Amino acid sequence: MGLFKTPEERDLEARQRAEDERRERAAAEAAAFAGSPVGRAREAFRRGDRLFQVELEVSALTGEDSMFGSADNRITRNELQPDLLGRIEDEGWHLEHAGYVFVETGSTSTDRMIFSGQGTVTRGVLHGVYVFRRVASPAL
Repeated sequence: MGLFKTPEERDLEARQRAEDERRERAAAEAAAFAGSPVGRAREAFRRGDRLFQVELEVSALTGEDSMFGSADNRITRNELQPDLLGRIEDEGWHLEHAGYVFVETGSTSTDRMIFSGQGTVTRGVLHGVYVFRRVASPAL
């Protein structure tokens, strides 16, 4: 290839780069969907699984110790995709059971300076465990 390119050659290269970028974005989006709860539900239905279980983080409990030994716990809710469970049902599943479990990730206790006792900060996450049963055919 020469040092100088014609306008047609530059246009062709630009179109090829744009097409390559579009394909890469499409592949990344497909991989992200396949790893999502809805994508995993679709694959489980395609495989013929009778049950599908998914665990989703519902909220997190965080906090800090104050210098006086009191605890400042905060709950942060995880804003799931709107109607995520409904979208899983659209893939051919019916929500059979929902349960919740708190998983402690750490805690800190400190002696209080002014009052007696200790202040404790607990950290962890609340997970929702959802079990779906396969229905006859998806509503696609």
